[in-house]
Amino acid sequence: MKSIEMAPIRGQLFYFAAVSLLGLLTIKQNLFLYGAVFLLALSYLIKVKKLQSPILVLLTGCYAVFMAAGYFDEFETVYDGSEKDFLVLFDDGIKVDGDLLTAYTLSMPADERLIIKYRIKTSSEKEVIEKFLTPGIACSVSGVLSSPSSATNPNAFDYKNYLERDKISWILEAGQLSLDTCHRQTESILTELKGYRQKEVLRIKENYPDETSALAAALIFGERDLFNPEAERSYQKIGIVHLLAISGLHVGLLTGMLYFISIRLGVTKEKTELMLMAFLPLYTVMTGLAPPVVRAAAMLLLLIGSKRFSVQMAPLDAISSAFMIMAFLQPDIIYDIGFQLSYVVSFSLILSAPIILKSFTSFARQTAAASFTAQISSIPVILSSFHEVSVISIFANLLFVPLFSFIMLPLLLSSYILFILGLLPSFVLILLETLVHNVNFFAASLAEIPVSTLVIGRMEPLILVLNILLIPMFFYKWEGVLTRKAKTPLWIFAIPLLPLFMQILWPYINPYGKIVFLDVGQGDSIFIRLPYNQGNYLIDTGGVVPFAKEDWQQGRSQYDPGKKIVVPFLKSEGIRSLDKLILTHGDADHIGGAMALFEELDIKQLIIPRAPDRSEVENRIIEVAAKQGTEIQDVQLGSGWNSGGGDFLILNPIQYPAERNDGSIVLLANIGGKKWLFTGDLGLEGERTMEKAIKQLDIDVLKVGHHGSKNSSSENFLEWTKPEYAIISVGKKNRYGHPGKEVLERLEDIGAIIYRTDEDGAIIYKFKGKTGTFSFQLP
Repeated sequence: MKSIEMAPIRGQLFYFAAVSLLGLLTIKQNLFLYGAVFLLALSYLIKVKKLQSPILVLLTGCYAVFMAAGYFDEFETVYDGSEKDFLVLFDDGIKVDGDLLTAYTLSMPADERLIIKYRIKTSSEKEVIEKFLTPGIACSVSGVLSSPSSATNPNAFDYKNYLERDKISWILEAGQLSLDTCHRQTESILTELKGYRQKEVLRIKENYPDETSALAAALIFGERDLFNPEAERSYQKIGIVHLLAISGLHVGLLTGMLYFISIRLGVTKEKTELMLMAFLPLYTVMTGLAPPVVRAAAMLLLLIGSKRFSVQMAPLDAISSAFMIMAFLQPDIIYDIGFQLSYVVSFSLILSAPIILKSFTSFARQTAAASFTAQISSIPVILSSFHEVSVISIFANLLFVPLFSFIMLPLLLSSYILFILGLLPSFVLILLETLVHNVNFFAASLAEIPVSTLVIGRMEPLILVLNILLIPMFFYKWEGVLTRKAKTPLWIFAIPLLPLFMQILWPYINPYGKIVFLDVGQGDSIFIRLPYNQGNYLIDTGGVVPFAKEDWQQGRSQYDPGKKIVVPFLKSEGIRSLDKLILTHGDADHIGGAMALFEELDIKQLIIPRAPDRSEVENRIIEVAAKQGTEIQDVQLGSGWNSGGGDFLILNPIQYPAERNDGSIVLLANIGGKKWLFTGDLGLEGERTMEKAIKQLDIDVLKVGHHGSKNSSSENFLEWTKPEYAIISVGKKNRYGHPGKEVLERLEDIGAIIYRTDEDGAIIYKFKGKTGTFSFQLP
């Protein structure tokens, strides 16, 4: 039978994929902008590519179809938030971390997706939940519906937006989960496969050593929750975290292994292909339906299927078709980072393969070229999400890709097969644990190299657009040189990196400064950036007050605002080092996040209050700072500095107080045309001491002491300072009842404008010279 060519659009489905993306962005982002881009793209295809009229008509139809798909991709909740009792079907993502259960569920009979969160009461209840709560189980639940929170800090992950794109409007905070009402509701192949995945991950966790179980669960079932966060961070810093997820490379290797084994066992080629076509959809479900796996499986299904029907389909057509299928069925998936990275890298590798990759003959050079191509093409996505890039990624991939592809993956797969057959000797697990530990240790050692990552920051919009345009120009130029078999000049490699250098230089030419009161919950963290990068200061780091928990209640990692909020924000601002880290006093809610900063950033100077005794957290921070060569300065009344047109003066501590809060550093800053008073947790006694020592104080903005506690901000103190603005850093629904009603009334009485992080999110003051304006993260 003769093979059939896909004339006249064979090899041109890439244009349809691009147009489908434009159609979705036109509806979901900006009608006029992306509509204009579509018209420009059509003009380019007509004038440069000389596409025929039938193709242009089909492209226009494709654009309209995907606009319609985006338009009708709407969702409205059936709940108003007052409901209390639910029957929910556990569907996917059932996770138990310490004493917290989270899961994706379907409410019945409304059939609306909800995120459920339940605080497990006892260790025995946890054991029951882990073993018996699987996809397809329905349970009665009582609780309260809450709306997911939007991002409360600049450039932060927007959980509300993320869930809305997954058609989820509510989080069910369950107070009571009635396990005796649970029953199996559905027994479909889909839920059975999801249940099998969950049970096998639990079995691996219980029977494999810690580090081996984490890697085995990640490479076999795509489950990374068992991984130690520090180990995972090491892989991320050296640019190989993709190896901890089941990627297209893994799918291709596994498919190749099965194909080879089947043929060697005497199975016919036709039956092997049919077997693979049946296996791939099942495998995508068993590995968690991650976008890279779905993309790879869809491509292979299209390639194998087209071959079965004697239709010639090029890899570029296959990936373009897979893109359009996934985007049509789930339009909001275009915002998924995994989806973006998978397709950007795959398109780049496929397009570069005929010239760039084939120009290198050795395996090592081809791997390096592929890694470089992937790294360059993914820069816009990575910087938009993580604000930093790995400098040693190419080198690390050269080492780890072959190691994971040809050693770790086959070994772990083989061990799992022996395990389910009951034939896995214990000494094999010991050997595997030793191997995995050494691999993780090597990754951690590479991550410790000071230049392993480079913080770039959130790219300015015009620089980001320039970066996106220069990347294809770079590959075009590089291909031209390789086609002529000439030596590639070094300046060509600077083309895609030019926007990165521009972004790094941007703070040095930016005349604007800013003061940001971050929302770190019940704590303080204030960032000050002076114009032209003349000073980057941070006052406090946020933190949480630790509460004793039993071993079974401990999660795999403790929540740390320094790691989760402050460090990501600073990186989004392009901050690689802080000139001054000012820790006002030793309470955990002010300095608990400092350790994360020392792990990720260069701290030039640590400023702490002069005190006779220090908290355990303070002493640990001082020790780490000394080891890293940070200058440590303890201050009191009269210390200060001038920088970037700003004046900074320490007004407290004045004397050794009875209460640690009253020994908080109080900083008076004259910047941006306003006088600011940052008071830490200063209490009533500390206020009186300041009033006696300092005769006159004129300020514009007061950072209200102790989160608005009734034991601070006395009438005398407010009359003495007379602030026009009062900013309260406070956690939403905190257990202490901050801010106190009395304090709010006193601030209102003096006519101060009150801003609160629990209501406004991050509070930002952006200034140029002596003028500036306030803005808020939350509307």
